Amino acid sequence: MISHPPSSTDALPPERATFDPVSNAEWETLRALGHRMLDDLMDAQRALPETPVWQPVPAPGAALFAQPGPTSGIGASEAYEQFRTHVLPYGLGNWHPRFFGWVQGNGTPLAMLADMLASGMNPHLGGFNHAPAMLERQVIAWFAEWFGLPGASGLFVTGGTMANVHALACARVTVASRLGRDVRQHGVQSWPGESPMAPMVFYGSRETHGWAHKAAEWLGLGDRAFRQVPTSGDGFTVDVAAVGAMIEADRAAGLLPFCVIGTAGTVNTGATDDLPALADLCARESMWFHVDGAFGALAALSPLVRDQVKGMERADSLAFDLHKWGSMPFECACVVVRDATAHHAAFANTASYLTPSSRGPTAGGMYFNERGLDLTRGFKALKVWMQLQADGVEHFGRVITQNVLQVRDLVQRIDAHPELERLAPAPLNIVCFRYRPAGDSEQWSRPGAIDALNRELLATLQERGTALPSSTTIGDQFAIRVAHVNHRTTDADIATLVDAIVALGRELSHASQT
Repeated sequence: MISHPPSSTDALPPERATFDPVSNAEWETLRALGHRMLDDLMDAQRALPETPVWQPVPAPGAALFAQPGPTSGIGASEAYEQFRTHVLPYGLGNWHPRFFGWVQGNGTPLAMLADMLASGMNPHLGGFNHAPAMLERQVIAWFAEWFGLPGASGLFVTGGTMANVHALACARVTVASRLGRDVRQHGVQSWPGESPMAPMVFYGSRETHGWAHKAAEWLGLGDRAFRQVPTSGDGFTVDVAAVGAMIEADRAAGLLPFCVIGTAGTVNTGATDDLPALADLCARESMWFHVDGAFGALAALSPLVRDQVKGMERADSLAFDLHKWGSMPFECACVVVRDATAHHAAFANTASYLTPSSRGPTAGGMYFNERGLDLTRGFKALKVWMQLQADGVEHFGRVITQNVLQVRDLVQRIDAHPELERLAPAPLNIVCFRYRPAGDSEQWSRPGAIDALNRELLATLQERGTALPSSTTIGDQFAIRVAHVNHRTTDADIATLVDAIVALGRELSHASQT
């Protein structure tokens, strides 16, 4: 049975209700609590190297999260104490220097403070004529310039999936418009009495992130509209010739190819498709070229690896996450579209209550609302702007270079160790490998035995809080996957990871033989 707060007039407050402190004394009490929160967070971040990467939520915390919603409050201080005791120590661990899982960034102390400022100011970023909107457009312009797309339009969104979906939606509208079809008005389905429209299809390799399947479904194209292309001989990048052959065959079958996805940094291995060749193909075929650079696009900021994403500057649209290799707190992703007019045309929809004026706060209109799905948007760009103002883009590039060099050190350690086996190339910042016991024991030649050992090894490593890589499958083999976008990692942390995996592998393999 669901209980509800009381609703009688007797329950109404005797005075004006507000969430602000109502006296100077209450303001000072809250100020002191705020300082304590800040101090605790700074202390926690400074102490990270000495703490477990991850630990499970103990029973008292689990019980707290099962309680019904409160009818009357316990006060800010007590609420914070519950957070400090039951939440703060039990996160996923992605702020830790030995966290290497799922390409999750770590955040920075300055960006944390910027998020506080953004929440305190609480501006609405649907558009409007105010400094936050100007700042957001400035940050987008900076990255468009750095990525070789000067003058591009852009939008901050929640994550890579939404950035890519926005780009694909723009591609669908733009290409269909070139062929005389107003997809925004008529959709991709034909009504009775109308000439049927050829089904629209788009292409990406089998290594393309799962967002492409979601996008095909959400945009009403159906999952079969995502044409998965075989990979090339290396097994990790798209076969460009196969893309061309599939486009030709699909056109002959009555389909309408409209977009090709190139990936800058695949999610499994960090491989990058042949972006120049895909750009050439799209130019020949009059198709939209989209680059999913969720984390790999940021490689353009590092002189060491920027050539790996060459060709990205020829994209019609580009998606990238600053909460990955940009080290920003969640949520902080971006989509940029080369043709600013096309970007606006794909989403423009001004309601009467949002009509712009020539002066005042609505001058200039609802810029961001007319370039994406959301009307209500938070101030995501402030933390990026402040970090860039404080350190400059070259410092971002130095962090990326540092990560790549640490990954190369990890690869050398793996390749040199007789009990470690690398399962894929590591061109950028992802390494896939496994532990393989020394010797030729019949036990480890049985199908699935090495996979089972490595699954147990990874779970135990994570539960002990020593380090936190994640996993994937390479071919049909279970792999420990290090995805390194961590600005806090030291060379000693890389050594600790390798030593811990070898020691734990020996412990588990020995235990299984006794």
